[in-house]
Amino acid sequence: YAYNLSDKGLWINLYGGNTVETKLESGEKLKLAQQSNYPWEGMVTLTMNEAPKKEFSMFLRIPAWAKGSTIKINGKSFEGAITEGTYVEINRKWKKNDVIQLDMPMEAKFIEANPLVEENRNQMAVKRGPVVYCAESVDMPSGKSVFNVDIPLSAKFNPEFVTIDNSKVMALTANVNLLPANNWDKKLYQPINTEKPEQLKLRLIPYYAWGNRGHAKEMSVWLPYSR
Repeated sequence: YAYNLSDKGLWINLYGGNTVETKLESGEKLKLAQQSNYPWEGMVTLTMNEAPKKEFSMFLRIPAWAKGSTIKINGKSFEGAITEGTYVEINRKWKKNDVIQLDMPMEAKFIEANPLVEENRNQMAVKRGPVVYCAESVDMPSGKSVFNVDIPLSAKFNPEFVTIDNSKVMALTANVNLLPANNWDKKLYQPINTEKPEQLKLRLIPYYAWGNRGHAKEMSVWLPYSR
């Protein structure tokens, strides 16, 4: 699924460090090396190690989230249209050591669900590139709950590498609000607590990585937000 072939050329579906050796429909050999720290970084470098003599197309997938992506070929900007959610076709006579650089912006974005999903109404998730993030109780101050976090839409999430279960992953940190907690023991309803929220430096980790740092009492992808 990383690559596909057609009568026009090679389709690149997935990004990550690898090499591929294949033959085009014409029977000519193609060797390509891909260098990238994706999904933590958005730069992908493709180097042609062996190219057919005839021209053919390289199709680069531009993910739907990757608005503003740029492409350079041997250091020169690609002038064609680059539209997220589609493939970019680059047709030319390639030669050995040709280099394509695809640069996809990696910004933390706030995602909301369709309001028909009642459980997620007035909440949001944080996504950076293709990775969805979550808050885990391991990263909360003692006695504080993930479910009292409120994220201002003005919050700026900064990327930082952390190690989880011997794996280096990209975490996100930002200053957010921590809403005052009520005592809900044997109570179904009570007046809203109107105390001023505390400030908290919140760390989010990739959703797939939660539950790998000891017992995680709480975890949430969807968190309340304020304007």
